[in-house]
Amino acid sequence: MKKDIVQYISNADVCVGVIPEIGGTIVFLSKNNSENLIKSDPALWDLEKRPNVDENTNFVPYCGHTVWLGPQNEWWIHQDINQKRKQENADWPPDPYLYISEYSVVEKTASAIRLKGPHSPISGVTIEKEIAVNPDGSVFVQATVHNTGSQPCAWDVWHNTRFDGKCKMSVAALAENVTVVPVLSESSTEMPFETENGFFSYVPQKPPQNYAERSSKSYIYPTEPYVSIETKKFNVEIWFEMYDKKLTHPKQAMVEIYNHTEHGENADLLEVEYHSPYKTLNVGECMNAWEVWKIVERK
Repeated sequence: MKKDIVQYISNADVCVGVIPEIGGTIVFLSKNNSENLIKSDPALWDLEKRPNVDENTNFVPYCGHTVWLGPQNEWWIHQDINQKRKQENADWPPDPYLYISEYSVVEKTASAIRLKGPHSPISGVTIEKEIAVNPDGSVFVQATVHNTGSQPCAWDVWHNTRFDGKCKMSVAALAENVTVVPVLSESSTEMPFETENGFFSYVPQKPPQNYAERSSKSYIYPTEPYVSIETKKFNVEIWFEMYDKKLTHPKQAMVEIYNHTEHGENADLLEVEYHSPYKTLNVGECMNAWEVWKIVERK
């Protein structure tokens, strides 16, 4: 029988569900007993379906909220245990030790949980996560990256929260600080977007009949420290810390948004991503990055 492995924390009518055994992934978010506001597939919430974690593990789409490291183009170049991915300079999949390994529960209360992952021989780090539902119903999510390797390493902290691809998002940004990169092929066309009144938004649409999908990725330096996502009844606002654009790795951006749709329903995806400043960590040093999620009911 499938075991319910989701651990829930709650406060002020907001509930958050976390799976420690699968990367400490946040897989559930609700307010006032609503449906899940983030995208995650309960069919995968099963330890029997989790693959063994090693340097050859492929990606599993648990979605929800996870923590990666940036830049993506360096994911596999600092390790020697998978020579094929190193030689190919692979930018996929993400480090499985960080997003899919079992995290231990360091501390848990009714409204907060603290988790610690294993050391990754791929990235040279260990990630700790702190998740708390505050008395006002906001959700605090922090990731601390520790250099637990034998030599210095350089990364940024990458928060990635997934929603249904039909949700509309908006972020305050000047047009000159937004770069949209469409995913174009014989089967894929771009996602429409708009920049109006100082805000950038995708306009999610199904692909035309002669294409299988729509996809675009945007790289943004915002003017306000949050992204707003429209679900059916609520706006989920993801707040973060602003910093000087010069501190961002040149291959990434402070805010990145990926929007993807297909003709079916299950594959539609909106990824809301935040990158912290890019830093070099000496052995034993750490850095962290936080987000605060606010759930606002639409009138």
